[in-house]
Amino acid sequence: MRSAFQPRWALGLLTWLSASVLLAADPHWAFQPLRSTEPPAIIDPEWKSPIDRYLRSAMHAKGLQPVALADRRTLLRRVTLDLTGLPPTPEEIAAFLADSSPQAWERVVERLLASPHYAERWGRHWLDVARYADTAGDGADYPVPNAYRYRNYVIRSFAADKPFDQFLKEQFAGDLLAKAAIRDQKMTPDAYADAITATGYLAIGKRFGYNVNTEFQHLDIADNLETIGRSVLGLSIGCARCHDHKYDPISTREYYGLYGILASSQFAFPGGEEHQRPANLVPLLPPEELKQKEAARQAELSQLDSQIRKLATDVRMARSELNGPDGLWNLESATIGKAPPEPWFYGGPITVLAEAQSPFRNVFPAGTRGVRVLPSVPNDGIRATFPTAFHADPGAKLHVNVDFRPLPSSDTPGAHRFFLSHGVITTFALQVSITADALWIRSGEEWQKVASIQSNEWANLQLDLDLEKRKFAGRFTQSGKTISFADKTFDPKWDGVIDTFINDGLGHVPGKITPHDVDNLAFSTVPFLPADQVAVVKELDPAKKAALQTTIQKGDAELQALRLQRNSLAGKELCDHAYGVMEAKAMNARIQRRGEPDKLGDEVPRSFLSVLGGDVLPASAAESGRQHLAEWLTRESNPLTPRVMVNRIWQHHFGRGIVATPSDFGVRGDKPTHPELLDWLAREFQRNGWSIKQMHRIMLHSRAYQLASTATEKQIEADLDNRWLSRFSRRRLDAESIRDGMLAVAGTLDRSMPTTHPFPPMSQWRFTIHNPFHAVYESKHRSVYLMVQRQSRHPYLALFDGADPNISTDVRPFTITPTQALYLMNDPFVHAQSDAFAKRMLAQPGDESARLRFAVESVTGQALDAPQLQKFQSFLANYRKRWQESKLPATQAESAAWAALGRVLMTSNASLYVD
Repeated sequence: MRSAFQPRWALGLLTWLSASVLLAADPHWAFQPLRSTEPPAIIDPEWKSPIDRYLRSAMHAKGLQPVALADRRTLLRRVTLDLTGLPPTPEEIAAFLADSSPQAWERVVERLLASPHYAERWGRHWLDVARYADTAGDGADYPVPNAYRYRNYVIRSFAADKPFDQFLKEQFAGDLLAKAAIRDQKMTPDAYADAITATGYLAIGKRFGYNVNTEFQHLDIADNLETIGRSVLGLSIGCARCHDHKYDPISTREYYGLYGILASSQFAFPGGEEHQRPANLVPLLPPEELKQKEAARQAELSQLDSQIRKLATDVRMARSELNGPDGLWNLESATIGKAPPEPWFYGGPITVLAEAQSPFRNVFPAGTRGVRVLPSVPNDGIRATFPTAFHADPGAKLHVNVDFRPLPSSDTPGAHRFFLSHGVITTFALQVSITADALWIRSGEEWQKVASIQSNEWANLQLDLDLEKRKFAGRFTQSGKTISFADKTFDPKWDGVIDTFINDGLGHVPGKITPHDVDNLAFSTVPFLPADQVAVVKELDPAKKAALQTTIQKGDAELQALRLQRNSLAGKELCDHAYGVMEAKAMNARIQRRGEPDKLGDEVPRSFLSVLGGDVLPASAAESGRQHLAEWLTRESNPLTPRVMVNRIWQHHFGRGIVATPSDFGVRGDKPTHPELLDWLAREFQRNGWSIKQMHRIMLHSRAYQLASTATEKQIEADLDNRWLSRFSRRRLDAESIRDGMLAVAGTLDRSMPTTHPFPPMSQWRFTIHNPFHAVYESKHRSVYLMVQRQSRHPYLALFDGADPNISTDVRPFTITPTQALYLMNDPFVHAQSDAFAKRMLAQPGDESARLRFAVESVTGQALDAPQLQKFQSFLANYRKRWQESKLPATQAESAAWAALGRVLMTSNASLYVD
């Protein structure tokens, strides 16, 4: 075995050592500090911004000539879709065309950056790399109703241009930052809630476990480390989980140095097959404020409890006066194989004589002994009665005697049980089972045999109950022999409902037991009441009886209302919660050999990557270390975080990053086409307070961004992939922009920010791996707000290459498939938007040609020339004629014609692509 394994181990070590030696001799560009360079000299007077000087210099070196600038219509559509994901309106186009001032372009950019739709567009880009979804992703794919809070936090952060370093710090350690800020009174409640919600970045990933204390938490942490590496640092950290990274300088020890930071944190649990409710959600109120709210609630609950106790006592006394005394303590019995009567709380189906025949003297006085049959209940319903003195003292220590006589067993085996339970909503219960030859008592969760018994012989069971400690002891006597037992516990899981005993859990075969297998029961408590004080059922005066019945009926209704009010108050959340992360017990992780959590190696202190400083968490640190990690990721000396983010911004403006592998800046990733430009942008990012909007301004004001997408064949051949940006790269709109554009031009887009999705009520969650959650919710909001599911992807987003929520998505693939064309031709959503588009166009003022110009401009941003106008007019005329020949009314034919035109425009390349 060793000889077979050794070469693979040696090869892996050799590969890593070789990479390390090479890096030491010539450090990989991405790990080098940011260079402070001046832009190249101006070689073209029209290319004078810093970005243009870098790009034009590179083109000149490659012998490339840039194309001309795009026309204003094309440029406006490009930037509007880039920044907002929506097409420009005819009014916006007209305003830009009419503005001949030098500041016209700047005003457009500022207007779009201030639009709320900017944040929805660019927040979606971050949600891609953060692998956002609204479900957990385990086998049952449980809904996460609070996930939307993180989504909306991201959008609000982009709208406010929150500094990117602060944005990251909140996502890694928002709870710790909020705790410190509240303590120092430096944070508003809204800012506190935002900081807590931000930690959803860590919690929102794909989950692997089925319960709160899952054995698969190492996979959740592995997913987080891989996401952190790719989204923030542009590194495949996850490769070091099982062995030292084969290419980049990341060792397994360093991986578990980071692992310990996350293992010292508690992640919100979404619910799973074994534990079907969420747990460990994070309150959005500061601890002191939450404590005050809880104290106020407890005071209100105490007041309600007092009302309930008083009213319950009044009702109980009225019921006792009407029916005889009836205590909180119940003695109930049931027989195997036979269901209890309704209502269940009157006891099991057994006929008990009103006068017990026990020879023992520890029973009620003569004439009143035994278990009374209540006159208002059928004779097979039983309930024990107690002295009224015990009603108000549930903490009392009681002594209970039960006398019974087992008759010879019937032909059918089985057992008879009786229950001793306290309260209408049972707080605890004692269960006794009598079989043909033994007495059994349930202690805790187990049945225990107390004694063997003889048939046809009277027996006595005495129980000493300590209600406060939830313990009991007792003695069993039969035929002059006594057996004592102690230190038993009440059943902690009894649900307060009498079951049908098909099997008593003692191994007995189910069967029907005749009522007299247990002949009689006699029940008493100590101290005993004199015979003349024992309540006897008497006939009441009709008027008094009616008054008592009214009191009871009214009191029961008020009690029900009060209890509902109490339950509602007790179950109500005192504040909103986030699906985020909290602190847990601080710990260092041990290396998991080959990534297996049950094969542990050395303990590793919590620390950062050596290539980025190798900082070790101070030994005195009592917290997880997430705040230290956030500081390490965003400090000025870390070159990767700013490089990675400015490259992502560049990618979404120019169609391709300066580094074409935006989440892999490691040895195996692509090298930057313009390394000096990348570092200049990263420096500017830091110098401008990590402002993303400022980076937009710098890039969008460049001449390179404003180039046309058209080029000669020779120009295309000279730079086939447009790596040197001598033209603008034409590209198809992403899934969200296609759908949002249809809603916008149809006039049906709901532009508000929604909250959570209409998931099923939590009480109905019974999802399993064989019956997972699945839903698709229709919406007219922007596509960023669609419910994103991990296991069953949204059919539209999957069809048009939306992000895969199971992984950090840096570059979306763009496919052209027949199913996409079929969707655009046939899907009810497309037809509904084209119908709405027709109504909107027909409501426009002017003649047909004016409406056609408005329609085309709304969808494509382009102006109609005379030949195109004639072509569209012919289209409408032919469509009207066809529908009129089918006897469709003229108004409907007109609407159908314009709807058809809407489908043609919205599904055309002029609509689906941006130049």
